Amino acid sequence: MPILAGDIQLIASKVMDDNEEGGGAPTAIAIHDGASNAIFPDISELDRAGGRVNLRKVFASVQTTDTDSYLGANVVVAVPPQDPLVSVTLFSTGQVFDTRSNARNRVESYLSSGSEWPAYLFENHIAGQRSIQLFQRSSETLPPVGQTLLLVQDEGQTTERAQYVRITKVSAIERAFTYDNDKDYKVLIVTCGLSDALRYDFSGSPAARTFIRGQNRTVVRDTVVADAATYCGVVPIVELVNIGDLKVKCKSIYTQLVPSAQTETPIIDANAAGEYDTLVDASNGMVTITTAQPFNAATNLYLGNPVVPNTLAINFTGGVLNDVGGMLTNGATTVGTINYANGLITFASTSPAYAGAKTITFKAAGAPLSLADSAGIAVTSINRAYNYVLTISPPPAPGSTRVAYRAQGKWVDLRDNGAGMLRGADAAFGSGTVSYSTGTIAVTLGALPDVGSTIIANWGSKANYLNRATAGVEPTSIMLACANRGVMPSSIVITWNNGKDKTALDNGNGGITGDATGTVNYVTGEIKLIPNQLPAGGQTYTVAYTYGEPDNEVFPAPIRNPDGTVSIALAKKNITPNTVSLTFNLLYENYDPVEYTIAKTDPYLTLKDNGSGSLSDSTGTAHGSINYTTGIVTFKPDTIVSLPKAQYGHFPVGIDKDGGSIMRYLFTGFIYVPVGAYMPMDESASVKVNYRAASSNTNAKEDITSSALTVDLTRQFSEVIVPGSIRFNFGGMDYFDRAGRLYTNLDVLTGSASIAGSIDYATGNTTITNWMPANANLISVKSLLTTIAGQPVDQAVFRAPVSPLRPGSLQIVATRLDGSQINVTANPDGTITGNKIIGHVDVDTGVINVRFGIWIIAAGNEGQPWYDASAVINGLLFRSYPVFASSIKFNAVAYSYLPLDANILGIDPVRLPQDGRVPIFRPGGYAVIGHTKISQPVTVSNKQTIDVARVRLSRVRVLDKNKQVINLGYSANLEAGTVTFTDVSTYAQPITIEDRIEDMAVVSDAQINGELSFTRQLSHHYPVGSYVSSALIAGDMKSRVATLFDQATWDGVSWRDAVVGNVATATYNDTLTPIQVSNIGTVTERWVFRFTNTNAFEVIGEHVGVIATGTTGNDCSPINPATHQPYFTIKASGWGSGWSVGNIVRMNTVGALFPVWVVRTIQQGSETVQDDAFTLLIRGDVDRP
Repeated sequence: MPILAGDIQLIASKVMDDNEEGGGAPTAIAIHDGASNAIFPDISELDRAGGRVNLRKVFASVQTTDTDSYLGANVVVAVPPQDPLVSVTLFSTGQVFDTRSNARNRVESYLSSGSEWPAYLFENHIAGQRSIQLFQRSSETLPPVGQTLLLVQDEGQTTERAQYVRITKVSAIERAFTYDNDKDYKVLIVTCGLSDALRYDFSGSPAARTFIRGQNRTVVRDTVVADAATYCGVVPIVELVNIGDLKVKCKSIYTQLVPSAQTETPIIDANAAGEYDTLVDASNGMVTITTAQPFNAATNLYLGNPVVPNTLAINFTGGVLNDVGGMLTNGATTVGTINYANGLITFASTSPAYAGAKTITFKAAGAPLSLADSAGIAVTSINRAYNYVLTISPPPAPGSTRVAYRAQGKWVDLRDNGAGMLRGADAAFGSGTVSYSTGTIAVTLGALPDVGSTIIANWGSKANYLNRATAGVEPTSIMLACANRGVMPSSIVITWNNGKDKTALDNGNGGITGDATGTVNYVTGEIKLIPNQLPAGGQTYTVAYTYGEPDNEVFPAPIRNPDGTVSIALAKKNITPNTVSLTFNLLYENYDPVEYTIAKTDPYLTLKDNGSGSLSDSTGTAHGSINYTTGIVTFKPDTIVSLPKAQYGHFPVGIDKDGGSIMRYLFTGFIYVPVGAYMPMDESASVKVNYRAASSNTNAKEDITSSALTVDLTRQFSEVIVPGSIRFNFGGMDYFDRAGRLYTNLDVLTGSASIAGSIDYATGNTTITNWMPANANLISVKSLLTTIAGQPVDQAVFRAPVSPLRPGSLQIVATRLDGSQINVTANPDGTITGNKIIGHVDVDTGVINVRFGIWIIAAGNEGQPWYDASAVINGLLFRSYPVFASSIKFNAVAYSYLPLDANILGIDPVRLPQDGRVPIFRPGGYAVIGHTKISQPVTVSNKQTIDVARVRLSRVRVLDKNKQVINLGYSANLEAGTVTFTDVSTYAQPITIEDRIEDMAVVSDAQINGELSFTRQLSHHYPVGSYVSSALIAGDMKSRVATLFDQATWDGVSWRDAVVGNVATATYNDTLTPIQVSNIGTVTERWVFRFTNTNAFEVIGEHVGVIATGTTGNDCSPINPATHQPYFTIKASGWGSGWSVGNIVRMNTVGALFPVWVVRTIQQGSETVQDDAFTLLIRGDVDRP
């Protein structure tokens, strides 16, 4: 018997209501076409005010008494509600008997647990709090507003409790914490406001400089899209579709699953560049540490400095441990991990113990918190792919590269692990490699990126940093200050006892000789003593000398002589040789700020006399003379200084939206060049002279105690030291720095060390307070990294932490290298134009792309240092005007979403996207494109045929003048597009005819801009306003017996689909006497026939319970009360003999019905349609008779 149109029915579930027991088993109630409130009730004022989610369970069913197949069955929302604030979505759990609580859990499982967040819960939190505090590194990204995190207490234990929390507000403050009584480290304390209060107490972890949470403390996890349910919905088509098209453009690929309320969130003074840990080789040979301490499982090992990747070796008796890509390995076995930037090794909990003597060697690195450079690849329909390659120059520093892409509206980050591998929080997010030598970044994305989005690459450059470990450092010195100024040359005698009597004298020319070397400033009385052997700490030095009061004079704006020299006359005559010191201020010659960068160069020049009348600078270069008898000084008021010159080059980095390469003028490093400097020619010029005239002398003798040694680690360079990059050996002891302090005697297992001094990173001046006396006064530098100036960039590609942005709200400020300011606001259309700045902001994705400079005509600029013929495009060249990366800030207004009350909504939105939208189209899914045309009212008569003017229809529907559906009295020829009426006697005329055309196709691609691609051509014309629906696939629907076996015993509670224990002696012969089922009576259920004696049994369903009893001598046909047809019929002739008490037969049946959860989502807002409706279609095919 063929399946007829009336045999396909939509059936109500047991409880059609929004309560915990809503849903359940199918009933006998059919939901008829056009019936009002058959699925959902009317919408209340409360629903309109606060938003609401209604869940109803229905069944697509085949109501025939046989088992004919309804082929390729699927369910679609063919026409949505007219009210734009109401949406209808479908999904299925596949469970016939589940209830609303089960369906709600499925919906709320859109997000599930991901990897551990790079921060931990700071201290304890109690139930009821509406905020949490996170403890994280300064280099880690703050959690964005709208982020959902998972808090897990007692993870993996029977007492585990967890809560998903959504962040509504984020603030951070940098704090310093102290360990070992006198050592500091800085962290970010991040306060996150929550949409819902904490439901449990969560134990946090205390401050820890290792940034490792406490054992058995709360774990903070990221969340990933689990997409546990496949959602189906309907959206309108916004562009005309023609026969043969492979694509349609629809309004959106999303549906509103839960309501959301939009609000505005300001973004203030956000850093566009970002800061990343950048690993730069700072070494001069290998650092060596020897220890006999045992290395055990689950312990940490502290090295004192950052580590150059793939240089670590730990030699122990019987083998060696090496670092490979961030992992610590023993041969092919991974035994731990290494954090290169922190110099921290963590042994795995499964690692074996390593005893005995061990030698640790590695190359030390610097790990500056570097500002990121950036580039972007615009994703178009042409270049959209899984794999992308980008080459940057100069190559990035290890550990600094990050790649971000947007797929299905969600940003995904891949990060460099310091060993050249890009990894995401989950392997499914993608992977890649980065070459530190060639600068090539190759990524394989975990999903196709959205067309119209941008793949953003960020990296830290090594060009800004200099390895000064091989530059050489002079021996340490002791600074002695005489109590009196104006010391007489050749009068100083310094004595001390270092186990032996030691003596040092001045040579009359400002030098120290004897058991020490050094210098003396006779005018100030300052002595720099460099002992040949290291003295004891707290050593007392006896200094004997003669002195007389010195003179000092200032000569403002002196006039130049015709030959360019300057002459001044001192107030006194008969000047004492070796006591003259002359200082004047300097100006540098004009320079292009793009080409030069001022470092911390002294803006003054000091000249001293040599005892013979010549005035020289610190390099020994003569600049003038003094007549000691007359006091006349003559000098040249100019000199040559070395300034760091910025080096640039044109490189293709990034791809624009038209598919072309973007030529960047990239900073590649510094070289020092000579630059002229001169004393100003206006009133700002000033000359200061210190000297001593011949006069009577006074003898003095003083005891000076010193407990510190000093050394300038960067005396040859005016550069800033990168914190954490210092390592040197001095007097047989190793020293390293932490947060401005110097340490020695490192305990590798605890990280503790003895404080040994301090370091001024800006000047390089280092004070040592802990050393080994009597050793040679020599320093061997193993690691030292410096930097010169702020990083210049001519382009920035970045994204706002929250999107979408309000059009016209973006403001960008920056500082150019010449100090001029940029302050520009984006236009409402997203374009950015201003003085030497161009760019664009995508308000939907929050991606901002700006270039600092202007397009100029290339011709005529061939001689300029920034000209490059390869960068000329259509006769134009982009003239870069770089800015300091650290100066790029932006302000904007973003749209975010207010959390709504879960009790009112009827569903908890925390585990759903913050805007409440979920995708309804995805590659590999099915879509139905359809258009319904409604005829004008017409009065028809018997035998009349109406041509609807379309062929190959999918459906015809006739309605009377009261909008009631007419099912009888006509026939439709769908292929020809005609309707013939045979009996109109009961019609309320005039009638209208709805005819529908459809195409079903597999989706090959779904873009967030609403573009859907299909694997086959469409066969109809579809006007704008047609609908495209995602199909909820049921497959072939027919009743059947899926599983049948016997079993000796049963515990009464377990429903297994395979034999547990032994089979029964007897069996049911379903080959000769198959169990009979029907589409109308059979349901999807698991059954047990349990024998109560040798021939009697009871029939038990997993969900329906005991429904019947029977015997082996009679057929058993328990009745389905919903349809009044048997669930099944089991024949007496199939039983056989040999049954015992407790034996069972297990059977599974599959019914010809498909459970569908229908979700009605009501957004906040006023009613716009008084009598609304939507259309559900059950679609499928039947065998033709």
